[in-house]
Amino acid sequence: MQQDIVIFAPHQDDEILGAYEIIRQQPEHTYVVFLTNGDYEGAEVAKTRWHESRKALTHLGVPEDHMIALGYADTGMPREVSFLWRLWHEGDQTLIPSHVGAHTYHPDGGKEYHLAHWGAHAAYIRLAVLADVRGVLEDIRPGTIYVTNEDDVHGDHAAAPLFVRAAIDQIADYTPTIYRYHVHGGDDERWPNRTGDVFEKPLNLDESQWESRVSVPVEDQKDFLETLESFQSQWRDAEYMTAFIKKEQIFYREKK
Repeated sequence: MQQDIVIFAPHQDDEILGAYEIIRQQPEHTYVVFLTNGDYEGAEVAKTRWHESRKALTHLGVPEDHMIALGYADTGMPREVSFLWRLWHEGDQTLIPSHVGAHTYHPDGGKEYHLAHWGAHAAYIRLAVLADVRGVLEDIRPGTIYVTNEDDVHGDHAAAPLFVRAAIDQIADYTPTIYRYHVHGGDDERWPNRTGDVFEKPLNLDESQWESRVSVPVEDQKDFLETLESFQSQWRDAEYMTAFIKKEQIFYREKK
């Protein structure tokens, strides 16, 4: 029996930039969990970004009910302002409000995970994120998890695997395989490399991790581009986004 896959995406588009080929190969067994609403530019942009991810994932054959919004904030890339990074390093009950609000919400007006499962919105606190990540994993029990890399420059991306690992450690008799993917490699003007059809090492990645990378062949680069074009709100960075379209995607297996 084929096991389910969960892809944790800090923001809408990370799931395609980092794991397009994984989704394309097994769409009916893939769940995509969005940690934040991508609402750095406001709630209306968050709604647009949700629709863009829905369009991309529907194109690949992912059932709409396999899209899960945790509904947390997006407050910027640098770690000193990043929502998830700051939350991870604060006390369990420390509230970190954003310019949009102080509790979870669904970007398209539905019910985000916490509201759907516990009947209330979650406050923007560390314990709530951890409870939601754990809840998703207990609900689905995926055999394989994909999540962004702790070495990623974006604070949300760096914090995501910390929440995922902490949640897994709270679940008895559960040892999924975990792969990490990189989205921001130290300088978005230089990485991903703009020439060549394979990835060069991200500037901020440890050499030993790079040497242990897993390369997954991309079968249809034209379809990859078509899928990425769903994200028109982010297309001002088209050169950066299309640089991910190569003959491979790279993953790093986590060693506990």
